[in-house]
Amino acid sequence: SARNATVACFGCLSVAMFALWVLLVKSDFAVAYVAEHTSKALPLAYKISALWAGAAGSLLLWLWVQVGFIVWAYCKAEFKHRNFCARARAFANLVNIFFLIILITDGNPFELSSVVPADGAGLNPLLQHPAMVLHPPILFIGYAGFLVPFAWAVAWLGTNPADGRAPLCKQARHWTLVAWLFLTGGIALGAWWAYEELGWGGYWAWDPVENASLMPWLTATALLHCFRTYKPRSSTATWTIALSSVTFSLCVFGRFLTKYGLVDSVHAFSDPGLGILYVVLLLHLWFVVAALLIRNYIRNKKDTSRQPAGANGFVLLNNWLFILLTFVIFVGTLFPFLSKVFIRVATFLFSNARLPANPISLAPQFFTRITAPGGLFILMLIGLCPYLLGHGLRKSWRTILSGAAVVASVTVWLLTCSLPPGDVSGGIGSAGRWLLSGSPAIPCFIFCGLILVNLIADFLRYETKIASVRKAGLNSPRNLRWYGARVVHLGVAMVFIGIAGSGGYASETMAALRPGEKVRIGKYELTFEKLGAEHGPNFTTVSAYISVRDGDRLIAGLKPAIAS
Repeated sequence: SARNATVACFGCLSVAMFALWVLLVKSDFAVAYVAEHTSKALPLAYKISALWAGAAGSLLLWLWVQVGFIVWAYCKAEFKHRNFCARARAFANLVNIFFLIILITDGNPFELSSVVPADGAGLNPLLQHPAMVLHPPILFIGYAGFLVPFAWAVAWLGTNPADGRAPLCKQARHWTLVAWLFLTGGIALGAWWAYEELGWGGYWAWDPVENASLMPWLTATALLHCFRTYKPRSSTATWTIALSSVTFSLCVFGRFLTKYGLVDSVHAFSDPGLGILYVVLLLHLWFVVAALLIRNYIRNKKDTSRQPAGANGFVLLNNWLFILLTFVIFVGTLFPFLSKVFIRVATFLFSNARLPANPISLAPQFFTRITAPGGLFILMLIGLCPYLLGHGLRKSWRTILSGAAVVASVTVWLLTCSLPPGDVSGGIGSAGRWLLSGSPAIPCFIFCGLILVNLIADFLRYETKIASVRKAGLNSPRNLRWYGARVVHLGVAMVFIGIAGSGGYASETMAALRPGEKVRIGKYELTFEKLGAEHGPNFTTVSAYISVRDGDRLIAGLKPAIAS
């Protein structure tokens, strides 16, 4: 049966994973993938993590996890929802087969070396970091997990039940939460790695591949809120289907962006190969989804039983905001490619046109400025929406406090707006640049304070309610989901405080120093003590020893290094 075939596929992929790990650990350089990504001197932990250091190995890992999740989600539950699980599994296996075809034709990790070298090329020193042992697999677990709600959405569209109720909705929500948690952890580990390896103090540079992981995270966050308020035949049900499809599609698009090299990225693989096959996969997926949507629309266009949005209108507003942010980042990420296409087309049509010779790349400041207002609006919704969902928009101290926070934030933003010297172009463009030039740091602190106040009020109200019920002799267990949502909101507020502090109050100075020379940054004095070389197990680093003093007090020693 199809179920047994899926289980057998997972078993075969498990054997392949184990075999590749054995080859990597044994340093069997007869296999080209082993020779390209390991060496005899490479530590054991990095030999194991070399499995996902290359395009072929990372795709094998993704496919293995993905098939395992489908077995877990739709083979175990088949006995209760046989028809529904069969549809979901069939669609998921379409994706898995496509991944398997790409793996076999574009980059077989078991391909033999034409000449067996005495030693391997080793792993890039930049990747020899604890975060890179965990970052890729955790990220791929998140990507693979989003196939479960996507397959659920397609199966729901395929069955199109008369009452609008979808089987396994609760399980799909749980899988979305698990995938979202892993994707969040993967992004955080990637930021830690970038902080230590790529930028001295920088953790996010709006790199195309970084953006490729952020975009599905944004849509998955909106998807979680839709599952939280899901009702059959409502606008949130439609949003749930759409966001499930978009989230996994963005995961596949991120893989295409990394593999195909559509835009320049420090994270991209060097050999694009047949990365265009991922676009072919996306076209197939969206053809199936579009066909089912059109069919269901024709069948249900006379249906008048749809439920109004009600208090869930705030969730829909939240969805539109996340979609807008995703779209802005998507366009900004592809802007160099789009500008290249525009330049070539315009040059072909208008030979005398004065156009740039090279594609136009957007600086990180563009993303920061264009997404800052949306980020502040999200913070406002986080602070207010949990209360509005339960009580609606009514006069209370919370709504008054939220209004005051909005007024204060807008005022501070406008007071910090300014144009660079010499910008006298005027017009709408100049007004837009002026409006986006405001500093988001203080408004961010204001809205984070609003979140903290509302969270404290929520906890006190909830605990008081439980205490009063228990005092009356009734059992009132605590809702862990309620606590989990508030803890996540608290975590988001803390992250934004860190972003506002590091981005709004950072001080940067460029200086060329000889040993013994000093430079002052703010109140701190940095002294370049000496330059030294250190030999690792399979690489050599050149390190600069820098002491940091506050007056006469030594407070830290820094050692930035470059490896070769």
